[in-house]
Amino acid sequence: MQAALCMLFATLCVNGVSTSPLKSVQAGGKPVSVDEVNILMFGVVQFSESLHHIYQSTEARLARVMNAISRTESEVKRLGHYTEEAAQTERQIKEKLQLIQAQMKALQIQVQENRGTVTRVELEEAELKKKLTSLEENLKNSVPDTIKGTTLKSTSIMKDLMKWTQEQKLKLENQNQQLADLQKQNMV
Repeated sequence: MQAALCMLFATLCVNGVSTSPLKSVQAGGKPVSVDEVNILMFGVVQFSESLHHIYQSTEARLARVMNAISRTESEVKRLGHYTEEAAQTERQIKEKLQLIQAQMKALQIQVQENRGTVTRVELEEAELKKKLTSLEENLKNSVPDTIKGTTLKSTSIMKDLMKWTQEQKLKLENQNQQLADLQKQNMV
């Protein structure tokens, strides 16, 4: 670039073109001296170096700005990706929460049904105990030995039935406890 400017200046000087629009020829029409041309050439060289430095610094600033823009764009894309992931996670959490709420309702219904069953079983057990006690007293007082044996077998069966009923009651109570524990866990 400097060489091109020097060539242009030399061509202008040789062809008699003035370097200043205000003076085309010095006093008396003499051409410009070599010292003046050198001074002017030195000024042109300094000017071209200044332009070159400005060009380089502007190019470096532009590169930094482009780099900053690129980083900002990638950061915006990354934040957009995180936002999208957060929205998806939020949707999943809401879906799971709805599922847990539905399960809680189902558990509450089941607990109520189990309570009703336990109450019914307890009532039936109490009724069976009364009948068994009444039957045992009647047998002791009025029945012959063969009937007593059959009755004792029946009583044994009734006792087994009561035992089974008690086991079922315990199982239902355990299930109720497990359901209550699940409800506590879901509420936490």
